[in-house]
Amino acid sequence: MANIRWHRVLLITVVMVLVISYPILWLRMLNDPVQYTGTDYVPFYAASQISRNEGPSQIYNLELQRKYEQNLGNFVIHPDDVRIFLNPPFIVPLANLSLTADFRTSLVLWEFINFLALLMATCLLFRFLNTNFSRKVLVIFLAGVVFFFPAYKSLIIGQNSSFLLLGAVLLLIGTIQKKDWMSGLGLAIMTVRPHIALPLALPFLFNRRKTLYWFLACAALLGLVSLGYSGLDGVKGFLDMLLVSGSGSNSTTGEYSMVNLIGILLRFFPMASIDIIHWIGWGAYILSMGYLCYYWKRSSSIEGKQISVAILITAITVPHIHMHDLVLWILPLTTILLYTTERSDLSLHAASLPWWVSFAFLICFFSPILEAIIPYIIYCLLLFLIIKPENLKMLARSETGGI
Repeated sequence: MANIRWHRVLLITVVMVLVISYPILWLRMLNDPVQYTGTDYVPFYAASQISRNEGPSQIYNLELQRKYEQNLGNFVIHPDDVRIFLNPPFIVPLANLSLTADFRTSLVLWEFINFLALLMATCLLFRFLNTNFSRKVLVIFLAGVVFFFPAYKSLIIGQNSSFLLLGAVLLLIGTIQKKDWMSGLGLAIMTVRPHIALPLALPFLFNRRKTLYWFLACAALLGLVSLGYSGLDGVKGFLDMLLVSGSGSNSTTGEYSMVNLIGILLRFFPMASIDIIHWIGWGAYILSMGYLCYYWKRSSSIEGKQISVAILITAITVPHIHMHDLVLWILPLTTILLYTTERSDLSLHAASLPWWVSFAFLICFFSPILEAIIPYIIYCLLLFLIIKPENLKMLARSETGGI
């Protein structure tokens, strides 16, 4: 019983630390012009201004992006230091909803829009999990989703990873419930990060092919929306920005801080040729897609386990990913929880995992050294539990205890 009480006390402490820390860090950011003008919302704001003042076809014009970002920061920006807009054109009308004359107000509005997407994803998970778990388990787990650190970081820096999570949740639920239209729609929404959506969609060519057809149809619709909004020049500009990001030639892509293979190689082999590191990173990305296609083909059915393995493999091999996009790890955590459907003693411990992971990530927030280590430890743990679910018994401190 002592172990269980200590587990409960530690969890309550972690919850309190996170719930108190988040608003403090957010308010500190909003009251520091250096911080809030350094957020990832800058290219969203510039793209919205360009769309309004210069026309939607110009939103990927690097010179215009530099001009509007310079106006915001009131200092000269080198062409290689422009915060390039890496989102597809269909995101801009949504970003326009937050556009005001005041940058800070616009940032808060954009955070609110993305918070609504996070709540939508959480509500979908509630409806999906509601019949399988007790109210206590659901409250602990879903609150952990809302306070998941990568989701919080996405909000505070003005990123749109909440929409990536919304698409991923639709993908997971649709796959498990055999609703191919839902899976395809989820994958299409995930094209807010096309380099992440591609390796998750391609394997469906070899199993559950209807999901791929739905994805292509929904993605084509979004493509038409993008084409209608920004024209051919805008679509071509978006593809050009993807090439700039993939080459690593722009200093703001932040490759050194990425939580993927390229990030690992840059940190541990700082003297290595950047071209060699890129070749290794892109090679791993292509090989991982080949493996996932093979994995799909040899699987008798595609369930949460397959989706979670694909998410984890993609997260480490994709050429461009930062901590805020690790919001996708909600899917493996959900799958781990589903493994405990018949074990209430394990369910409570599995439900608390998002809180423990978030606390570990919060520590990383204050230490670059830990940020280079802890995410990969968590990655290995999640992959270990997904592939070997029998090891979930390690989560329980007793056969009859609970939180």
